[in-house]
Amino acid sequence: MGLLDVETIRKTFPFFDPAADGTRPPVYLDSAATTQKPAVVLDALNAYYTRSNANVHRGVYRLAVEATELYEGARRKVAAFVGAARSEEIVFTKNATEAVNLLANALMWADDEHRLGPGDEIVVTEMEHHSNLIPWRLVAERAGAKISYLGITDDGRLDLSALEERVTERTKLVAVVHASNILGTVNPIAPIAARAADVGALLLVDAAQSVPHMAVDVRELGADFVTFSGHKMCGPTGIGVLWGKHHLLAALPPFLGGGEMIETVTLDAMAYAPPPLRFEAGTPPVAQAVGLGAACDFLAGLGMDNIAAHDQALIEYALERLGRVPGIRFIGPEDTADRLPLMSFVINGVPLQQVRTALDGAGIAVRSGHHCAQLACSRFGIPAAVRASFYLYNTPAEVDILADTLERTRGSAGTAVRTTWETPADAADTTPVRPYKEILLPSVFEPWGRALVGALAPAPGTRALDVGTGPGTVARLLAAAVGPGGAVVGTDLSPAMLALAGEEPPVPGGAPIQYVECGAAPLHVSDAAFDLVTMQQVLQYVPDRAAAAAEMRRAARPGARVAVATWLPLGRNPLFAALHAALASVLGDGVAEMFEEPWSLDGDEVAELLSAAGFTRVKQERWSVQVTIPGGPDDLACLFGLSAAGGEVAGLGAARRTALRDAVRARLAGHTDAAGVHGVTAAAVVTAVAP
Repeated sequence: MGLLDVETIRKTFPFFDPAADGTRPPVYLDSAATTQKPAVVLDALNAYYTRSNANVHRGVYRLAVEATELYEGARRKVAAFVGAARSEEIVFTKNATEAVNLLANALMWADDEHRLGPGDEIVVTEMEHHSNLIPWRLVAERAGAKISYLGITDDGRLDLSALEERVTERTKLVAVVHASNILGTVNPIAPIAARAADVGALLLVDAAQSVPHMAVDVRELGADFVTFSGHKMCGPTGIGVLWGKHHLLAALPPFLGGGEMIETVTLDAMAYAPPPLRFEAGTPPVAQAVGLGAACDFLAGLGMDNIAAHDQALIEYALERLGRVPGIRFIGPEDTADRLPLMSFVINGVPLQQVRTALDGAGIAVRSGHHCAQLACSRFGIPAAVRASFYLYNTPAEVDILADTLERTRGSAGTAVRTTWETPADAADTTPVRPYKEILLPSVFEPWGRALVGALAPAPGTRALDVGTGPGTVARLLAAAVGPGGAVVGTDLSPAMLALAGEEPPVPGGAPIQYVECGAAPLHVSDAAFDLVTMQQVLQYVPDRAAAAAEMRRAARPGARVAVATWLPLGRNPLFAALHAALASVLGDGVAEMFEEPWSLDGDEVAELLSAAGFTRVKQERWSVQVTIPGGPDDLACLFGLSAAGGEVAGLGAARRTALRDAVRARLAGHTDAAGVHGVTAAAVVTAVAP
């Protein structure tokens, strides 16, 4: 067995048809994220909505009965596809993530036999997608349970050497991924199932990546519960599956309450419906289930063994062909045994941003980032990687296109945008953020940057990282301070900000600056690479601040210094407080609250975050810097457009816009003269040292 007849298969996928103008679709290598949909699935969705649309399990009229039969028929198809003993073991959810969360919460609320509570242990692996990790971490936090991990070997396999040590009589649940979405590893479930059974633990298998690629029989797998998603197996989005042994589902309480999940209700009692309806409160994803049933028929028609053989041929060729790309490093097994057709990689010496930009420019769709598998990334010492994933509609020729593009990118790495005076040809639109550079940078952020870099006094030759560099304010100051023997990397999530940075000439006698497009978590920079890490007025915008602190710790060398500046509250910043008060007077407190985000992070919290991340010698100081905005109140008011309240301000009519302008001028009158607006700005500056 070998490759499928891809040319014929592609004709069944509208995605691969040329557009009306003759353009071709991209080389689609991101099927691990979601697959393209065959016409039979799209037709099933359309037919349901146009000919059979009605609510299910409710009406007794013919159309409702037909819709219910289609829905329950899809359940039977899915049950048969994964070898379930009965269709009632198939619970439809909106995705695999919801399926795991459903089970996690049901186990937390279950009767004593299955309840997860204080002292119980949950065993997961370092390979897990966050969808099969975070729910269990949340359960552990809320129920007082303990999490332990099975690790990963150096060659990307699940390390079962400590299986008996980790899975003990105290273990209540083991949650393991069948096939890793980042490493491509297909894990041996049998020994884990045997050990879980020996100690009386339940076993959940995340099969979101395996069900699309191989024949999976849930009964032979040895699991108690299995989850997977429809959209990764040619089905529609919005549909997932929780399979569970029927007696276990019958013993669990519902996750959501509402219609259909209840059998009887009285004033003082209620009885739940039997599975699976117990777990499908409200109107279910009927059309999506019908589409998933059609996808099961489609895959079964091709034959799962044939699909697996095709996948195997592709990954064997891809590992060999891409293995010839200079500097490539695979993240995961480099052999093809027990392997999905996906590969994650980095290219030494080429920033991830440059790799993904080059691939996108060549019309190749791949995923880059941590792939919701940060534990696996950390295990291999990387913040992120590029992932190419193949499926039944991909060909060896597309592997060649990928490899050829990577080779060209590797060969041109020496001409990458590394310094501030080289602007990418496809620079983002800078119009919305230009006031930041032209008004706020020289008047506010550069004085603060000078104060920060001056106090840190980095030595010549220092390697420095500025997180959230914006238009390169602190990065340029660091480049001047560390000299030509040093090096500076500036990161920012905004392509427009980085484009502004790229407009600037080189720092005379300064270090080269490399700009990298990324958020604060993850940082797309190397491990233990920097002597100094700075972050000025950025951390308050980061959703996961603890992760950002951990990323700074990862990037810092032992003995490296870190400095984080965040604004003190508005009461200590009269210029910004005046803007806030003007907003409140004209647009109300709700909009004013939206403006408060930059002043929302206390220095004590920053110090706690750095300590929790492992930094030592944590110290907090409160600094004040006098600033002047030459353009006066109207220029300072550009902050509105750069804040969360920007949309509200932009939508004002002429009268209210004038009222807001007048309110700003009135509240800043005491700070304004012919030279501009003057005032003291105040921030907490927290410094620490990496151990």
